[in-house]
Amino acid sequence: MNSQANAGRGPAVVAASMLALGIGSSLGFFPGYFVAAVRDDLGISRAQVGLLVSLHFGCTGLGSIIGARITEKIGTRAAVIVDQLMVAVAAWAAALLDSYAALVGAAVFAGFGYALANAATNEAVAAAVPETRRTLALSAKTSGVPMIALISAVLVPWASDRWSWNLILMIAGTVAAANVLISSAIIPDIRAARHRTRDGASILPRGFWWFAVSAFFLVGSSQPLFSWAVPYLDEGLGTSKPVAGAIAGAAAGLGAVCMSLTALRADYLGRTRRVPLIVGLCSILTAANLVVMSGLTLGLVVATIGLLIGFVAQLAAIGIMHAAVVDRAPHAVARATGVTMTGYYMGALATPVSFGALVDWLGTYSWAWLVMALGSASAAACFARASQVGDVVP
Repeated sequence: MNSQANAGRGPAVVAASMLALGIGSSLGFFPGYFVAAVRDDLGISRAQVGLLVSLHFGCTGLGSIIGARITEKIGTRAAVIVDQLMVAVAAWAAALLDSYAALVGAAVFAGFGYALANAATNEAVAAAVPETRRTLALSAKTSGVPMIALISAVLVPWASDRWSWNLILMIAGTVAAANVLISSAIIPDIRAARHRTRDGASILPRGFWWFAVSAFFLVGSSQPLFSWAVPYLDEGLGTSKPVAGAIAGAAAGLGAVCMSLTALRADYLGRTRRVPLIVGLCSILTAANLVVMSGLTLGLVVATIGLLIGFVAQLAAIGIMHAAVVDRAPHAVARATGVTMTGYYMGALATPVSFGALVDWLGTYSWAWLVMALGSASAAACFARASQVGDVVP
């Protein structure tokens, strides 16, 4: 499909990519939202629940570079379809086998599949949307992740009080399988980067690895906002699971809206100002983690404010980050995405399980949130260094 045809289908490609990303990430969020049900049913600890989240996103990180190469070979459309089928198989297998080992296997399998969706949707959207709307388009695409978090936060805790976690996974698997039809019809078939070195590898700028390091700290310090907000509000502050889910869902929804508004500002400022804007958002995220922590002493309202600010800052930073990656490597989008997402999902691997382990070990959420604040400050410092990375060089 040529670039002119892609551009004409831009809004549809963005919408289909958003849906694919949301579904592709779903198995990484569900454990944090039906945590009580799965712990009661299988007799597992908080750390073991956190491990499911860590494994899912950690395997996405481990598979990101090879997932980018596969995407370049088989094309963006096929890569998205494969991911959706992997989610469907993983969800149904875990539901039917009904064991913690099956949940671990599903997290690993679906996590590797999600690496394909990340690279493929970035490539597809970059080809379908002009640079003047790049941040908005990539942020809208990425908003599929907080939107599935919003839907999950509102529905999954409620559903887990009435149905089994197995049925919840079956529904998710069925939705993923059905989305194959939408992806087949809308996602363009784009293959391979245009500029390569003599050995066939895509060209990336010198020092591009700073984006991977920065992404590690950004996501590592903010993933618990998604994975542990509901248990924190429930166990730490004494709210009910439905109320906790509603608060987390509202925070994710506000973050998704502000993600697009911030993207418009980033497009107006232009490519040279995008990374400095991320630095500022990481600084805000640092403060938000501290505010969430202070909710243990200052109450639910303060914790809710911290969650709202944290979701907004994190999602806005991630949306702009995708545009910055394309800015720095416009002729090797899939490969640049793979490198960045390796660090991104290594952060998602490290903190959900360590956050849960810290709470189990110390009996309080305070120290876990403090560690997240230190991670956000590190993200700001690393992105400041990444802002010096230039365009593609031979």
